[in-house]
Amino acid sequence: MRSLKILYFFVFTLCISCAATVDIISEYDEEVDFNYYDTFMLCLDDFQVNNTKYPNLDNTYVRELIAGEVDKNMAALGYRTNVFSPQLQAGFKIAITEKETFVKNCELDNEFDYWRTCTINSVIYTKETLILYVSDLEKNQVIWQATIPCELDKSKPALRKHINTLVNQLFLEFPKVSK
Repeated sequence: MRSLKILYFFVFTLCISCAATVDIISEYDEEVDFNYYDTFMLCLDDFQVNNTKYPNLDNTYVRELIAGEVDKNMAALGYRTNVFSPQLQAGFKIAITEKETFVKNCELDNEFDYWRTCTINSVIYTKETLILYVSDLEKNQVIWQATIPCELDKSKPALRKHINTLVNQLFLEFPKVSK
């Protein structure tokens, strides 16, 4: 029985050590009292598609989903929407960068089991990052921001769930407020 417990402990430890980690980067102005603010608005400029070279990654649908989730999270924190005199502006950016990697492609010669030819191919791929921010409109200063790597090339149902998860994970990094 003792060996069974040790086996369970080993499997549990292995699962925990292999769990995927999320690379969230978050920072905020420590001198700001986030309880001071009551109202916010979404940044209207963030609804404009910027990465037109990647229409499957950055499009109106993706931006509307992100904006909707940001709006929900800000409201859940106790901030009210006010487009006439907001104190805060919440927004997002989608950063898309191209990366290059090299892949070795080798063909095996079956007769003698050695590599007949090897070539090195260049592969270009995209890396997407979602950036959320909240700024103080009076000071014209970003007071919180958080980033997370993301994959936006998904089907619409999967994309909705993925964006919901990403935005919620980022807002877990938002400074605690008591409203």
